[in-house]
Amino acid sequence: MAAKISPLDYAFAVGRVKALENYLIPARIFREAAEAPDFKRAVELISEAGKSTDRLREVTTSAGLETFLNLEQSALDLILKELFLDKNLYGFYQEAEEVAKTAGSLQLLEQPFFLDFFRLKIDLANLKIYLRCRYGERAVSQFEEKFIPGGRLEKKSFIDNYNSNLEGFAQFLKTTSYERLWREGLNFLLTQESLAVFERESENLVMDYLQSAKKVTFGPEPLFAYGLARRQELKLIRLVVLGRMLNIPVLLLKERISQTYV
Repeated sequence: MAAKISPLDYAFAVGRVKALENYLIPARIFREAAEAPDFKRAVELISEAGKSTDRLREVTTSAGLETFLNLEQSALDLILKELFLDKNLYGFYQEAEEVAKTAGSLQLLEQPFFLDFFRLKIDLANLKIYLRCRYGERAVSQFEEKFIPGGRLEKKSFIDNYNSNLEGFAQFLKTTSYERLWREGLNFLLTQESLAVFERESENLVMDYLQSAKKVTFGPEPLFAYGLARRQELKLIRLVVLGRMLNIPVLLLKERISQTYV
């Protein structure tokens, strides 16, 4: 029988992750880069604040940007695969964005931090599905087909409110942490026909939750949080650099920039 992994066994891994966290890029840098006069200056601002300076500075095309991001993602996954002593947890980390796949195996998660994280992600996914179905005036059966079990928000609560006013659904969410997400996301959708603010506020809630891992002295939680924080950083690099390449209006870019881990 394999020996049980102790939080202390992660002492080296947590130390390494804490060192890597020093290179994570604050959200303000991405907002500054979004305002840069061109994509080269945007790249400079991001490069100066992060770790992959030389490689990012070599990017001149969208294809080059994707190559850079893929290489960074691969390097990140290799580091986390090495540091995670519990390979089951590493598997959950890899599929953190695919909650429909992990929903059926949440019983394998013993630590509350990870279980609550996936419950949060499932709730956010279901709220987005619900908003899309309601806004698109789709039948309730379509929502039921796409609903992901395992979150804290029950399917019945969504269905009971399916024919109610969309703005009024915020009242149902008043006792949860999702009220602001719903109000701001819905308002932007109704005025701009875009889910950009809903997605940004969803990412903010996830990042708020991951911040709690900073309080963990030893254990796999800081590894998990760092890996997802770095993934989000790579998404923001894609958003801002590609946005400046394509001359997307600054306000549209800044509207989509979420908070970061640092």
